[in-house]
Amino acid sequence: MSTWHMDDGLAVRYADGELNPTLAASVEAHLLACDQCRGLLAPRVPRSRLDRVWAEVADAVDTPVPGPFERLLRAIGVHDHTARLLGATYSLRLPWIAAGTVALLFAALASGETTRWGLLVYLTLAPILPVAGVAVAFGRDGDPTHEIGLAAPYSMFRLMLMRAAAVLTSSSALALVMGLALLGDDWTVAAWLLPSLALTSLTLVLSRRFDPRHCGAAVAVTWLVVVVATNLREPSLAMFGGAGQVGYLAITFISVVLLIVHRREFS
Repeated sequence: MSTWHMDDGLAVRYADGELNPTLAASVEAHLLACDQCRGLLAPRVPRSRLDRVWAEVADAVDTPVPGPFERLLRAIGVHDHTARLLGATYSLRLPWIAAGTVALLFAALASGETTRWGLLVYLTLAPILPVAGVAVAFGRDGDPTHEIGLAAPYSMFRLMLMRAAAVLTSSSALALVMGLALLGDDWTVAAWLLPSLALTSLTLVLSRRFDPRHCGAAVAVTWLVVVVATNLREPSLAMFGGAGQVGYLAITFISVVLLIVHRREFS
C-alpha cells in the first residue's frame, strides 16, 4: 500500500466511475490509508457530487427505520408524520404487545379451568392491558419522542387521543381475537370491552392532574380490588352483566365529556 500510488489517469478514471469493481475496490482500500492519493483525487471529484453523496449517507444514517406498526399505519393511509408519532409509542411496539399476548394467553387458559374464578380471570385482566398501555404512552420516561411531540404541529390533547385510541384498538383487538379463539363465541368473551373503555377514559381524565403511570396503576389496582371484593364468597359475573355495562358506559361518557371540557389543561 505504501509503495504504490495512483497516477492522474487512474484518478480521472476512478472519479468518472470507469474502473471495474475489482480495481475500484483496490483503489478505495488504498485511499483509506494514503493522504497523497486522496489529495490527488479530491480536485477531480465535483463538489456537488460529494455533497449529494454525503447527504444521501446522512439521510440513511439519521432516518430511523420504521417499525412494523408504523409501516402498517402508512399502508392504510395514515400520514407519515402521524404514523411516526404513533409508531414511536412504546406500548405499540412488539415487546409490549408480546408481553400482553403472554399475559392474555395465561388468563385465557386459566379461565378455561373449572376453578373458583373461571372466566373472571380473563374478564378481569383484559380491561387492564389497555390502561397499562395508555399509562406508559405519555411523559418523558415512557415516550422516546416526547420532545418531538411537543414541537410537532399537534396539540397535546390531540396527540394523547390518537395514541390512546391506537393503544386501545390494538389491545382490544388482541384480547378479543384471543378470547374468541380460546374461549368460544359466547357474549361474555366480549363483556370486558366497556369496562376497558371506562377504565382507559378514566385514566386519561386523571392524567390531566397526575402522572399517567400513577393514574393507570391506581385505576388498575382499584379495579382489581373491586373485582376481588365482589367475588369473595362465590364467583359471579354480575359486574359484567347488564347493570354493570350501563355503569361502565356512563363512566365512559362522563370521562369523555370531562376530557373535552378540560382539553386545554393537557397542553
